[in-house]
Amino acid sequence: MRRFLLGVVCGVLLVAVSGGIGGYIWATSQGAPPERGAAVVADVAAVSSRADAAAHSALFSKRTEEVVPGVHVAIGYGLANVIVVDAPGGLILIDTLESIRAAEGLLPWIDGLRAETGKDITDIVYTHNHPDHVFGAGVFLRGQPGVPRIWAQAGTEARVHEIINVLSPVTFRRAMRMFGVYLPDDSFDNNGIGPRLWNDDQDGIFFLSPTDVVTDRAEVEMAGETVILQHAPGETDDQLVLFLPGRGVMLPADNYYHAFPNLYTIRGTPYRDPRKWAASIDLMRGFGAEVMIPQHSQPVIGAEEVDTRLRDYRDAIQFVYDETIRMINAGLTPNQIAEQITLPPHLAGAPHLQEFYGRVEFAARAVFSGTLGWFSGDPADLRPVSDRRKAELMAQLAGGAGALADAAREAEPAWALTLGTHLLRLNHPGAQEIRAAALRALAEGELASSARNYYLVSAAEAEGFVIPTKNFGPTPDHVVNAIPIRNFMTILTANLKVAEVLDRELAYGFDFTDVSPISIRIRRGVAFIEDGLAKDRSGTLRTTTDVFRAIAIGRLDPAKALLSGRMQAEGGVQGLQAFLGLFSAPG
Repeated sequence: MRRFLLGVVCGVLLVAVSGGIGGYIWATSQGAPPERGAAVVADVAAVSSRADAAAHSALFSKRTEEVVPGVHVAIGYGLANVIVVDAPGGLILIDTLESIRAAEGLLPWIDGLRAETGKDITDIVYTHNHPDHVFGAGVFLRGQPGVPRIWAQAGTEARVHEIINVLSPVTFRRAMRMFGVYLPDDSFDNNGIGPRLWNDDQDGIFFLSPTDVVTDRAEVEMAGETVILQHAPGETDDQLVLFLPGRGVMLPADNYYHAFPNLYTIRGTPYRDPRKWAASIDLMRGFGAEVMIPQHSQPVIGAEEVDTRLRDYRDAIQFVYDETIRMINAGLTPNQIAEQITLPPHLAGAPHLQEFYGRVEFAARAVFSGTLGWFSGDPADLRPVSDRRKAELMAQLAGGAGALADAAREAEPAWALTLGTHLLRLNHPGAQEIRAAALRALAEGELASSARNYYLVSAAEAEGFVIPTKNFGPTPDHVVNAIPIRNFMTILTANLKVAEVLDRELAYGFDFTDVSPISIRIRRGVAFIEDGLAKDRSGTLRTTTDVFRAIAIGRLDPAKALLSGRMQAEGGVQGLQAFLGLFSAPG
């Protein structure tokens, strides 16, 4: 019983978190994680530090600044900046870093501001739902009484909770590649919009739920300071831009940073509509700010400079959208568009629009798929040969897998990677070596940090590195217990062993004593959640949602929960085992 519940309940109900940085898998560890800061593999080749990347990294050198009297920013302590406003009646904290570890690194500075001003934090503002802005909040309240007001856009908390979702296994792996979390220092430059992401497989989070939400626009008093909170969809749909009218200071959330905007992120994300983003920047320009303090990169001083940066930013965003639409209407495919599209010279040359983070070609592909979907328009893409068959045919053309491997070793990096991937599908023994070499060569010449890191981590994976799974680490229980229970159950339904139930119909009940009960019904290859306890259920698991969550993340032994009576299996443990055995572990 213990072995089954640990293997199935803990395995099937892996808790996964993916957010704006993407995604973080939280689950019972699969083996010992690598030492923090250690090389991914012993012989990871160092990538030469290019002058442009080194200069860009200087934007994120660790420091604190008082940008204007009473408005402080901490840069380089995590992926995002933390901003503190010394208001008449207290301190206003804007954004809170990506993990408990990252926040603890900045806590001495926060404590110093409290001591210097004699004020506590009275208000926290989340600019949006991405983990690097919300997951350290509770740390910064250590040592002060009470809980401050916590402000966010109306959709933020739900989006934070949605990071427990069915795609978390893959988005976590992709995020770890994109942010280069496990790359050694000699292979790593920066993350394009910040120094490094301080959230690995061992880190915990300390998210606090908002107490006050803004739907569209609100002018509020925080600790005696007038603050305008403006909903401005851009990198996410829940972006909140802040303006301090008494100081002429604007905080643009992630709608501006010193790099070409990430209109598409390779870790995977819903469509980011460029039209909304451009419209939001128009709205932001209307504030006439004299100072702009971004949540990434460094402050921008002077009303003219602020307006120039924002104007160029919105023009670049609109240009990519409009030019992609023009090319679509001319009959071009996504590959053709990506190959041809470039910004106008005055925008391409702007220092604040260099492709250190987003890439124009990635954005164009996103516009195509976001407006027309997956089909390129070329009939050859409607029902192409399978990847395996394509590899076989490529080898046949080359004169065999050996000849294909010889050609790959002599090819330019992008083509070598393509040929190496064909060889991998053919189980050729030299495939991974070819792919690793090609990936490192591609990384060497790549400006965008996201792509460079993705190449390097993928190279390490080709040589045997496995991205660890995520556990909850020091995350407080009450943070875990705030995640809606249906988020956990949806992961279960998405991992049905379809082949085993194509001719079966059954239901099982989950009688949570602290929320309304639900059932999971299986109907010939489909599993879904029903409200209430199904009359035809084969059994019932009765417990609290907190106990269920604790078992799912490995904090509570399910056998002990059964023996202590904290969990009961009506219909018998064997019935529970039979039902849960119809689901696989995510990923």
